Amino acid sequence: MYESKVILNVLCEGKTEEEFIKHVLKPYLQPFNIIAKSILLTTSRKKNAQGGLNSYTQVQKDLRLLIAQTSHKANELHYFTTMFDFYKLPNDFPLYKRASSIHDVYKKIETLETAFLDDIQHPHFIPYIQLHEFEAFLFCGIEQLAQKYNECAKDIRKLEDAVRECKGNPEMVNGGISTAPSKRITNIIDKTYHYNKPQTGREITKQIGITKLKERCLHFSEWIEKLEHLVRN
Repeated sequence: MYESKVILNVLCEGKTEEEFIKHVLKPYLQPFNIIAKSILLTTSRKKNAQGGLNSYTQVQKDLRLLIAQTSHKANELHYFTTMFDFYKLPNDFPLYKRASSIHDVYKKIETLETAFLDDIQHPHFIPYIQLHEFEAFLFCGIEQLAQKYNECAKDIRKLEDAVRECKGNPEMVNGGISTAPSKRITNIIDKTYHYNKPQTGREITKQIGITKLKERCLHFSEWIEKLEHLVRN
């Protein structure tokens, strides 16, 4: 039994990530005595608009404000992390240009996250950038996706070809502006259904489960394992 609890504040790029934190990650972390809270990025303070990652300056402001507003309480430690897509990540992120020249995508992400950590300079900050975007998780549950959108099932199952081309690694599924994971999915489903990204992301990842996502997605697994050990650190 852990003696203290951790409040994990997760700054999210959009509603899809927010739903994942609330309905999938939060229940998973509860047995570790960790309470996950999702916070949407602020798009416009004047308009009170949230969701959408437009610049690193936006991220800096939101993170620093969140950290400043969050105080430690007795038997309660606050940690901070992010859930942003690497796909279409703003090019003003620290060391973005250097990272872009690195061929190995895992080393790219390591470079970006290390620079992000160095810039924020907070001992309880754990940067996380999703490879290549949230919808990579759905490539871990193509059968569940086919069952949900049964009229498109035949074409959805063809998405397995993209995973096989990436040697079974959903985090590597990315082909550009029209063939990134979300584009591959919507190109199929939107022909027949209205594709609700946040709802589908929540439902399918909940069915898949964190354990299987960790097995299939290396970088995601590394992040989750860091979170699992927060109370012990």
